[in-house]
Amino acid sequence: MPPKPIFCPGGESSQSGSAVKERYPNAPIKSCGDKIPDALSMSETHDGPFVIPIWNSHAGEVKAAAYVWDTIQDAKIKMTDAWAKTIDFWFVRRTGVPTAHGKIGSVVVAGTQCSGFFQRQNATLEKCDLTTVAFDKYREGMAWDGVLVAPGQGENEAGFEVVSKQTANPNNFTSFVRFVPSRAFAVNRAEIGSWLTGVRMRAFGVSLGDAEQTFFDELLGLVKDLKDMPKLVFVFNRDAKVGLLFEGMELHAGDLLDAEQLESDEISIYENAGATAKLYTTELNGLFDQNFHALIQDDFIIHSGVGTCLFACPPLGLYTHGYQVEMVEPVVRFYISKLFELWDDEVLKCTPAQAEFFARHKEAWLEKRSEFMQFKVVSATGV
Repeated sequence: MPPKPIFCPGGESSQSGSAVKERYPNAPIKSCGDKIPDALSMSETHDGPFVIPIWNSHAGEVKAAAYVWDTIQDAKIKMTDAWAKTIDFWFVRRTGVPTAHGKIGSVVVAGTQCSGFFQRQNATLEKCDLTTVAFDKYREGMAWDGVLVAPGQGENEAGFEVVSKQTANPNNFTSFVRFVPSRAFAVNRAEIGSWLTGVRMRAFGVSLGDAEQTFFDELLGLVKDLKDMPKLVFVFNRDAKVGLLFEGMELHAGDLLDAEQLESDEISIYENAGATAKLYTTELNGLFDQNFHALIQDDFIIHSGVGTCLFACPPLGLYTHGYQVEMVEPVVRFYISKLFELWDDEVLKCTPAQAEFFARHKEAWLEKRSEFMQFKVVSATGV
């Protein structure tokens, strides 16, 4: 049986199309429209699957894809895959003398992902919904100095030349998700590598509230082996609330909240937000090992972008994407400190390398608890 077509914004020539092609080389790729929200509109009448970008290492949550979290809350969609991919932009212009208007067309996030390039060119970004849309406008005669497009666009096309294939800042990657409408969600439990669970709670401050601490205590109290640990992979910022997306074991609200909490609106749990064959964090570690060594060369790391951050603890396989550092840091510290507590109580199974990690920091942890961690900051520009 031939593979089902995968729908993404802009089709196979877009950045999303390039990600799909690499992830699913045998699947046909079709466009669901020229804008990321078009995937949601199409999912109302089509079973998909659909692939869209949701987070970038430099720009944070893809705003046009904010509906992913919102529709998880409403149980309208289910995620069936999540992975990160290195993102490259090619600088393409018309053959011959450049127009030198100081304007370059591209997708909105190119402004942060390629900020160094724009500075070197002394150019400004002409914002478009997709790289394919930018290139179409340039073909039609827009008076720009060129366009930043996905790899492959403009290559060997008459009248255009690829000037540079190295325009993105260091450590530039984007996370993609595949989803289907809930009515089309069907999984074989034997093939599931990870369950996805959504949680909504009050926005974090300088410390966690009692309800939030109790929740995380209950959550991590379920863990007997680090390989099964629910990992917090995304923190979505919403008005007065945050949305948390976990991967790992299957979680149930009744195991994490008492009867009073279940009736209140303080913390909400969205069971079975989806399921994947592979762990996102395991593959992310592999991507970093291959391409972004600065993000795994310390026990505690913060990758800081434009209003966004990634907290990493490679020895434990923890990678948490979030927004402002000061908002996300308290939960990361609490989480890791709780794992030290479980290990010290000898109730947590782990690998020898992880045991060595815990032993290496035990004295500092006993003295300062969650404040012992010294995070190494890696900027989005690699400086």
